[in-house]
Amino acid sequence: MKSRPTLIAAVLCIVLGFVLVDPFRVTSGKFDSNPVSAISAEINKPTTTGVLAIASYADFYKFPVFRYLRDVLGTRLAYHGENTAEYGYDIVLAQASLGEESFLRYLKSRDVSHLIVPADTAETGFVFHRWSTHGTINLDLNSASFTLVRESNGDFPLALYKINFADQSESIVTPPLYALKWSGVRPEFFSLLRVIDERYKVSSLRKYEERIDTAWVFNGEQVEVALISPATPEQDFVMEMQFVAAYGEKAPVQVLRISMENKIQVLTLKPDQVNTASFIVRHGQSIKVEDVLGCRKGTSFAPEDNDGREFCFGLRNVEVRSISYSEG
Repeated sequence: MKSRPTLIAAVLCIVLGFVLVDPFRVTSGKFDSNPVSAISAEINKPTTTGVLAIASYADFYKFPVFRYLRDVLGTRLAYHGENTAEYGYDIVLAQASLGEESFLRYLKSRDVSHLIVPADTAETGFVFHRWSTHGTINLDLNSASFTLVRESNGDFPLALYKINFADQSESIVTPPLYALKWSGVRPEFFSLLRVIDERYKVSSLRKYEERIDTAWVFNGEQVEVALISPATPEQDFVMEMQFVAAYGEKAPVQVLRISMENKIQVLTLKPDQVNTASFIVRHGQSIKVEDVLGCRKGTSFAPEDNDGREFCFGLRNVEVRSISYSEG
């Protein structure tokens, strides 16, 4: 494959090359003679047409080659190392965020026959990324669409899955590409935090600001999110957003006014309940979220937490799906 954004085929070469280069000595006999030999043998089969590397939000650098690339390029320039290692990965994540059926179409269009994931991701059974510049990714590795065929061990164990495509007579069309653009909120609200310590030895950590499942909106912020899909401006997407009251069983009731152009939805958020708003959006359209009753300090409803921040509400999930698509 020649498409760099998909990381296909290049990963095949990298994985095989890693067995020979062995920068972390995982094949030198510390654990066994060659922990990745079973995966390498599977990848070498004629039925393997392409391999795509994907991982949950915290696991990308548990691929030994990406960790090695980041460390080599990242010494004293850690962010540059991550940018290089993750070149084009945002396109893979955006495609995965459109749901399993759409993602399978994407993989089929790229002639990908296998997924390779870190063992830590495989153990959870899901590839998970909270919404950011794309919708939430919650890819079920235990679904009938994927079969675990090989696992490796060593310091950086991996798992290889075969993709089980359904028989299709019609031509395969690549799903549309899109991105989400957030405004009115701090970057940490929607961004995965990259904590990099550039001392004598560079160390890295990837995490969400506070909770994995929810991001809080604070006083002075007003959520606005635009869908960007310039290559397919007539494409319809469904954007479903889940909201929760901030926070826990003592949370005060909150009322939200959610609007897109002349369409308005009003939600009443109650403690420990999830409420959903759904809109059909196209390229350039924005959804705005306003709190009606005002924000409350954490100490006013949960004084034991000693949290003086003024909480408005929480955004739990953002699911994006394309309604239909055709070749552009």
